[in-house]
Amino acid sequence: MTETEDIRSEDKSENVEDLRLTVKEAAKYVKENPGVIRNWLRELKSYIPTIQGENGYHYFDQSALERLLLVKKLSREQNYTIKQIEYHLATGGKDLKPEPTPEASEIILKELLVIKEKLELQEQFNQVLVKQLEKQQQYMEYQNSQKENITDSIEKQVDQRLIAYEEAQKNQLEAAATLPKKGFFARLFSSK
Repeated sequence: MTETEDIRSEDKSENVEDLRLTVKEAAKYVKENPGVIRNWLRELKSYIPTIQGENGYHYFDQSALERLLLVKKLSREQNYTIKQIEYHLATGGKDLKPEPTPEASEIILKELLVIKEKLELQEQFNQVLVKQLEKQQQYMEYQNSQKENITDSIEKQVDQRLIAYEEAQKNQLEAAATLPKKGFFARLFSSK
């Protein structure tokens, strides 16, 4: 550390008025990172009164350091964005009046009401669907019973026809057995 830096760091309040601090030294003074100071300087250059040396570097005097402390306070303590800090500095200290926004609980309540409405509609749909499925089940059961009735009826008819056929065959056999036996040529030339 150079002698000047030692003097600056020993008693800042006395020496700041007389000295011009570099970005790095100003960052130490406001207890911020030099990259943050450079960013503030880039974004808010018209509101931070620095002195530009012949070498192109920015130097901070007492008023610039006070402005940096204000920017830090707005940024870190009050969570202002760069745009809000710029508005604050441009208006001479007027705070941004945030647009009234509903609180989180109100937003959540509205979303819950929408979800509730959707659930109610889904429940109504489900009830209609269940009724339709019950009707379809009843119709299928009716069709199955009709099918069983038709199958039973067909089976009975087939059984009755089979019995009638068997009886007709039996009667023909009995009738054939009662007829006198004729010879081959007699049967061939018989009129019957």
